[in-house]
Order: sequence, then C-alpha cells, then structure tokens
Amino acid sequence: MRNFYKRYLLIGFILGIGLASCEKPDSKELSIQLNEVPLVVEDTVEVSPVIEIGELEQYLINAGLVNIQSVSPNTLVELKYSTEDNFMGFDMYGDLTTCYLQPDVAEKLKIANEYLQKKDSTLTLLVYDGVRPRSVQQAMWDTLDMPISEKVKFVSNPKKGSLHNFGAAVDLTIANIETGQALDMGAPYDFIGIEAYPMKEKQMLEAGRITQEAVDNRKLLRRSMKEGGFFNIQTEWWHFNSCYRKKAIELYEIVEGMTDQEAMKALASL
Repeated sequence: MRNFYKRYLLIGFILGIGLASCEKPDSKELSIQLNEVPLVVEDTVEVSPVIEIGELEQYLINAGLVNIQSVSPNTLVELKYSTEDNFMGFDMYGDLTTCYLQPDVAEKLKIANEYLQKKDSTLTLLVYDGVRPRSVQQAMWDTLDMPISEKVKFVSNPKKGSLHNFGAAVDLTIANIETGQALDMGAPYDFIGIEAYPMKEKQMLEAGRITQEAVDNRKLLRRSMKEGGFFNIQTEWWHFNSCYRKKAIELYEIVEGMTDQEAMKALASL
C-alpha cells in the first residue's frame, strides 16, 4: 500500500509539471519571449531600370565598336550630330547620345585623357564625334554646297571612306571636368574658315583673329592626343586620326549604317 501511494504521488507530480508547462503565459512574459527572438528580414532586390538601346547604337555594338565611356569614364561626350549644333544644322544621329570607337582606338583615347589629367586634374577631354556611319558621311557630302576642292577640307569623300567611318577618328576638345565648359580654341567646332586651321595659327595670332590662350589650348590638346597615339589634320583643330586610311582598311570593317536611299529619305523628312 505504501508503494502504491508513492507511485501515485510521483505520477501526480509529473502531471503537474506537464500541465504547468502548458499554461498560457502572461502578456509580459510573452512580450519578453518575442523580443528575444531575432527578426529575419528578407533582402530586397533592387531592379535596375531597363535602358533601351536605339537601332543605330545596337548596329554599332553589333559591329564590334565600344562605348568610349565604358573604357574612359572620365571622358565627357556631347555628340554634336545628335543635335542641331553642327555645320549641317540638323540632327543626323537621332537618339544616339553615346560615342563609339574601335576598341583599340578607345584605349588610345583613355591614354590621352590620362595624360591630360596628369597635366591638369581640372580638365578632361570632351568628345564631339566618334564613329560616323558612311551613310551619314554621304548625306553630309551631298548636302554641303561648295566646290569639291574646298569640300574635301571638311568632309572626306564617302566613296573612299573617312576614318570616322571606320571608328578610327575622333572630334573633340578640352573641357572643365566639373562644369563641362569647353576651353576657348579660337574657333567653334565645325567652323568653316581658316581660323580653325592649325596650319594658320601663327598667321591668325599675328592678325589678332585668335588669342594666345586659344593657341595654347590647342597645343595642349594636340600634346595629349599625340601621347595616346593620335595625329591631327591641318584644317580642323578638333579632328584626330588614330591611323592612316590604308591601315584602317587592313584593321577594320567600314561602318555603313543606313543605305544611301534611306539616308536621303531621312534628310528629305527634315
């Protein structure tokens, strides 16, 4: 009988503990328990905006050319032929706002800009034009109304192909890296006149038609571009080639762009 009571008391004690553990905790205890449980917050995924690429830009990418700012991020770009601020007076590139060049030419441009910024960290290159499809070159050639002897000083005959058409030439200036303001070069981009001629700088300076500051700025631009492996031409202070046409033909495919018929149709619609 004594053993029975011991067994009964033991079972009751165990059941009591079990029932106590199943009792609803008071609100204060529950609050403490919840505060002790770490909260797991799922990482939020930021969705990048979809950047639409225009037809011309996709054409250039497919041709193997590269966006120069992907190679030289500090280089500024203001495509003049995507505006009306050019000697043609109208937009010829449409929605294209980025500058494309052959990959090795873009690397040369990076070297030139690095040289410039070592000379003056407040300055950077500002690119006005890079690759130019031959269809655009043809439209320029057909529209520019002047004798061929003068025309070839500003626009290469599209039959031969400009180095721009290969993505092997660049038009540019120097600008303040913070404001984007271009330095004085004595004559604006695409200026048709001898003030734009590097070979006439001494004469123009003596005649007071350009300033010493403008000449110095041009010389800095030429030194920087030479450091990258470019050379200038004698009728446009802004134009620099990375090689000669014969070499470009060996290295690259010419970028055709639209057909002549499509180009002239686009011109007629302006």
